[in-house]
Amino acid sequence: MDTVIKILLAADILSGLFFLFSSGFKGKRFYWIKKEISGLILLAGGIVGFYAVYTENSVLLRIAFWSCVGLFSISLGVFDLIKIRICKTMVYGRFVESKISGTGRNRSVTPTFEYTYGGVVYKNESGENIPPEISKNYEAGKPYPVFICENEPYLYITDRNMIGKVIFEIILGIIVLGTAYL
Repeated sequence: MDTVIKILLAADILSGLFFLFSSGFKGKRFYWIKKEISGLILLAGGIVGFYAVYTENSVLLRIAFWSCVGLFSISLGVFDLIKIRICKTMVYGRFVESKISGTGRNRSVTPTFEYTYGGVVYKNESGENIPPEISKNYEAGKPYPVFICENEPYLYITDRNMIGKVIFEIILGIIVLGTAYL
């Protein structure tokens, strides 16, 4: 069991390092900051976890794990909340495709839209995970409203009314973080 934990912690640290040092998102400041914070959370959780394993402190290991999960959930929720707040300008984007992930009830779809803003054509994924039932309404090539950030036009969302889901994500992260210390 100890070996499995060490392997998982090593994977956690490597994931954190990958997020911190991987290139990508050049010129996409929002996604770069999100990637860096995610990497720091994973890296810190892995390092504290390794320390806990080597000092045989199971309480610290439990705290490190659940703190990492809680902070990760909170940070993703906060970034989604920021995205809802800054993506205000509505433009019409042409639906291109969807990427499906997960299986069964955990299945979600990430849509890709192409739109023009300020004379520049943007084509990228929304970064949102929406239920497959909603994505069935999208037809390739048809225009749909998307909300973009004027300062960073590559950043967009398809629905500004998902605030309930985002707040639930943040509250869940706070609960998980709080239970780490019980």
